[in-house]
Amino acid sequence: MIYPTKSPFFERLLTRFVHHQLKKHFYRVHYQEAYSPPKNEATIFIVNHSNWWDGLVLFYINAVKIKHDSYAMMSEEGMKSFSFFKKIGAFSVNPTSPKHVLKSLQFAKKLLGDKKSVWIFPQGQEEHQEKRPLTFASGTSYLVDQVQSVRVIPVSFYYTYHHDQRPELYVYTGNPISFHPNETRAELTSTMASKLTDQLDEVKSFVIEEKNTGYETIVSGYKTISEWLTWWKGRGKK
Repeated sequence: MIYPTKSPFFERLLTRFVHHQLKKHFYRVHYQEAYSPPKNEATIFIVNHSNWWDGLVLFYINAVKIKHDSYAMMSEEGMKSFSFFKKIGAFSVNPTSPKHVLKSLQFAKKLLGDKKSVWIFPQGQEEHQEKRPLTFASGTSYLVDQVQSVRVIPVSFYYTYHHDQRPELYVYTGNPISFHPNETRAELTSTMASKLTDQLDEVKSFVIEEKNTGYETIVSGYKTISEWLTWWKGRGKK
């Protein structure tokens, strides 16, 4: 297992780098939260996982908006390819090895016991954001079952194009998930999958209808080709 070795200096450096990359590759990044998760409480953030950007986006969202002492469960393969992730709180999981999975979950349990926050992609792999239903592995329900008073916060990432050259990203942090007493782990998994699916579908409907209310634009991208041409055309008329 690969353990995290957090570096505050590297986290600050990477935050600036990711901000630049988001401005370069996205037209806008929008953020809204229905709930502001308190710090220093055992918290699990569950996030849908659809593409390469997700790991960097969750790091950035935590750095600039949520600001928790956070850690993230990441595939062992991914961490071997991008070892810097351990410097921002990532720890590995190997889904092909039950022994390794248990070790990773026990480490996550310890973090939660120390009142840290843990980010998890419960789908366990990248899947198209329109694929339904969202199917979850059972690891998150193990943590909910094992850690007293843990909060589970659903976070939705929705990538889309509107009317501009580059895509836009909508990030929505929802309310803590309520569980019924004595739910089995299978039922806990189903409850979380259903909640995150419903929330993602709500964000999708919002985006399609182009309501443009309630979200804060936290990143505005660099000028697009269209904007540069419009600027140049206007300059020529002066």
